[in-house]
Amino acid sequence: MRTILAVLFVLGGATGASADPTNVVYQIDFGPAATCAPGFLPVDVKPSDPRFFWKGRGLSTRDRGGDDLLHRDFIHGDRGEFTVGLDNGCYEVEVTFGDSNYAHGPFNVLAQGQVVFAKLATPKGKFISKVFPAMVEDERLRIGIIPVEGGVNFAINSMVIRGPKQSGVHRALPDGPSKLVPTLAEINACGQPDASKALKRYCDWLLAHQTESGSFNPNSSEWYRTSYPVRSLLAGYEIFGNKAYLDAVTVCLDKLVGEQLPNGAWSSGFANKPLAQRTPEQIQKAQSGTTNTADVGSISTCLAVAYPYVDEARKKLYLQSLQRFAHDYAARWQLPSGAFTNGRWGGKDMTVPYSVATGTQGMSFCALYAITGRDEDLKIAERAVRFLLDDWREDGRPIHHHHAKASSSAVGVTDFGDVYYYHEAILWVWHWTTDQALKEKIRRVYGWHIKGDHGLLAAREHGVWWPLTDPWTNSKAAAMPLVLIEYDRSMTRDPEVAEAVRRATVVLCNPDWAARLGILCDPEMPWGTFSTTATGFGGLTLAELIKPGVIYLKSAKLR
Repeated sequence: MRTILAVLFVLGGATGASADPTNVVYQIDFGPAATCAPGFLPVDVKPSDPRFFWKGRGLSTRDRGGDDLLHRDFIHGDRGEFTVGLDNGCYEVEVTFGDSNYAHGPFNVLAQGQVVFAKLATPKGKFISKVFPAMVEDERLRIGIIPVEGGVNFAINSMVIRGPKQSGVHRALPDGPSKLVPTLAEINACGQPDASKALKRYCDWLLAHQTESGSFNPNSSEWYRTSYPVRSLLAGYEIFGNKAYLDAVTVCLDKLVGEQLPNGAWSSGFANKPLAQRTPEQIQKAQSGTTNTADVGSISTCLAVAYPYVDEARKKLYLQSLQRFAHDYAARWQLPSGAFTNGRWGGKDMTVPYSVATGTQGMSFCALYAITGRDEDLKIAERAVRFLLDDWREDGRPIHHHHAKASSSAVGVTDFGDVYYYHEAILWVWHWTTDQALKEKIRRVYGWHIKGDHGLLAAREHGVWWPLTDPWTNSKAAAMPLVLIEYDRSMTRDPEVAEAVRRATVVLCNPDWAARLGILCDPEMPWGTFSTTATGFGGLTLAELIKPGVIYLKSAKLR
């Protein structure tokens, strides 16, 4: 190994900074600053120092305690890549792996994409250190750790990098998408957007990013994050006829059905373990934990949306599963006001109205009505929508009811993290209700919401799109044009709103501008944290533009 290093350092003199294998560039202790070893730099999963960057799956920090500051804590995960900003040149890298409480591995260690150590494993309580050379040619050193052959993740304690003295500071993280909303001049220079081409790009990207477990989100086990990719793929299947889209969805929804709890609920998180393989204690823990109506309402709706497209056996299975959830679990959380509480959340039964849960459950019950025609389910959805519409401000702002306390307040129309879900129920009910008084109320409130002094049109930047904030909010903004689409299409023909739809469509069809919302971004990058969700939200908008009613089951053969 030292001979190889010597050769590399000689080569480095001709291609990069002067090599010095005795010079310590960085000593890194992976874990929180409070337990960092003396002389080392603390680096957590989300480093605050731009010279360092972690990406991967299932990354988190652990601290086992004890006096050995270098070995007590570590970063572990399913797979990971650690990037360090460095001068170009040759380096010696020393890494230490281990965990006092558990065994890890086997895993491969890569430098600049090439395996330097294969099938490493660390027994419980044992620590191993490995040294290898690495050549930096683009001012970034990338160290990858990938479990192999069924390996149980990895745990990395520290890293020491030796090499040339640094001539400057280099960023490990590349620049992300711009945070600026395109101008109207830029929009108008783009020509006619191609929604079909963009939707196909979205669906193909989602297909490629389905995880091995069947979900569509590598960053979280939350079911709601997978529900929007699922619905976009189903719309894509209806529009393009690509059976791969449907097959990917059924893999996911089959697992959903298999995880349904005895009380009809689901945990908010994807366990990737069917109920039949769990112990009674595990089942009881799941039922007493978080089975919140808000999150689960998003994914339960997918069973109804998939219903028209699946085989007869799955039709029966999906319908029975959704009916169990709706009638045995969800319905009991609806209050006399029509609002839903958040069900079981954090080990407690919620008793206060929650606007988001009211939105997702209103949608779920309406979708169930769409495939069965059971009037009682539609009435539940209609009551939910009436609650959401009550007290809406004429300036455009809705009223938000907090999930865990009896409080409500007007919120901004761009608080998409919550507000989008109100529209889930409202738009579904608009499509299926025959109550003309309710439809008139929806029409009136949407007029306020869109054209009020603090409405959606007034809130845009450059008259194009809403201000870009954080990935969570931006992702949901991708579906907000659905409100504009339906208002102009079937509520009140309005040239100003139609033009707003055109501008929003240009944004979603332009890959660079769509990326600013997180769409089609690398899920392992900070700006891609909600990329699969954002792509799903945007896909719903594009699908509805292409085939009106497709995302509300209005164009499918149901009964």
